[in-house]
Amino acid sequence: MSSEPSAGTQFPTFYELPAASPQSDTEESTWWLLAQIKENMTITQPTLIATDQTGVDFALLFEDKGTSLKAFRKGYTVAVPRARRTDREGEGKKAVVRVPAGRGADVKVIPGSLERILELGTVIQGADVGQKCAACGSTESAVSKCTGCGFAAYCGKECQVKGWSEMDHKSNCKVLKAMRDITV
Repeated sequence: MSSEPSAGTQFPTFYELPAASPQSDTEESTWWLLAQIKENMTITQPTLIATDQTGVDFALLFEDKGTSLKAFRKGYTVAVPRARRTDREGEGKKAVVRVPAGRGADVKVIPGSLERILELGTVIQGADVGQKCAACGSTESAVSKCTGCGFAAYCGKECQVKGWSEMDHKSNCKVLKAMRDITV
């Protein structure tokens, strides 16, 4: 098996993750495991139960015992950079994802469901995002990008107000801002 996900797979599923190995930090590419937080199972070690985009449940174990999972709420999405699967079949246990000591701060939480993240992801990958007005669709005049997320763009104040209140940008802005940290 390859030591990293196939080319073009920026967001692999749990079973597409490479297995953990001693050479884990030698690759240059970056990929992110996206999963919806199902439960915080912290007892002695910070641990989340999460579900990937194919519906596979797995444990996310943080090696730093002092890692705070306060911001990691049920229903939110967790993004783990360069995640690796640790197979434990020989131990009679399910495979897990371990976050090595010192890497807990690299794990991001996105305040939205995985389904919503994936939907917004397809929108922001559109060729005309940021080049046309998100409210009226005009490409006639210059647009200004939202200072919060940096993705939505509007041709004027009237369209910005419409986008914020009537077109749900108010609820998407924080999610898009968090997603900006994990997009390349």
